[in-house]
Amino acid sequence: MSSHTASSSNGGNGSGDSGAPRRNSKRPKYSKFTQQELPACKPILTPRWVVSAFMLVAIVFIPIGIACLLGSRDVVEVVKRYETECIPVGNRGNEVQFIQSAADKTCTISMTIPKRMKQPIYVYYQLDNFYQNHRRYVKSRSDEQLKSASKENDTSSCEPEDTATGRGAIVPCGLIAWSLFNDTYSFSRLNQSLTVNKKGIAWKSDKEKRFGKDVFPKNFQGGGLVGGARLDPLTRVSLPLLLLQINI
Repeated sequence: MSSHTASSSNGGNGSGDSGAPRRNSKRPKYSKFTQQELPACKPILTPRWVVSAFMLVAIVFIPIGIACLLGSRDVVEVVKRYETECIPVGNRGNEVQFIQSAADKTCTISMTIPKRMKQPIYVYYQLDNFYQNHRRYVKSRSDEQLKSASKENDTSSCEPEDTATGRGAIVPCGLIAWSLFNDTYSFSRLNQSLTVNKKGIAWKSDKEKRFGKDVFPKNFQGGGLVGGARLDPLTRVSLPLLLLQINI
């Protein structure tokens, strides 16, 4: 009886082990790298070692800092805000209405230069509260349209400034072109006009590859709401002039 029981028990265990699926272990193969047992350098930061390191850094970077400081002191920068000064007192509560009106918007501003400026002198304009990196604004343009006149109807990404009602596609289309900054500047010193040099301020790749020579403005700023500057239909589309260089 006991022999039969033992035989049945052994047979059952053997049958169960052979039929069970074999489990693959996910344990990584042992190595010093996976177990973080590689040799390591653990320097002891003694006071002498720390002081020496700081002295070495100071010897290297203090002269560089002095040179940068002296160089920055020679830079002459004058900033002038005119968004309030050039708006008539009666329109300072409704600037948009004044900007879109037909009134003369010529404004003369006097600036005092505290130190002599050396050539070349660069003039920049700065816009505040103008979210130019907004996703919808950045996508509202057509690079294909700017490359070739044959692609002037490629305005799928230019909404809402894509087409003019009853007149076809807008060239250049999109919000970026529509909001082109339209303030213009002229400069004088002691009643003598200064010449503004606009050459050499655009990348060669943009002039030769990004903007086609046969692309001219069409139906631009023809809607009821004008966003910025108007473009001459007889002058080919080019980069907005973001940098003006004055030769004095």
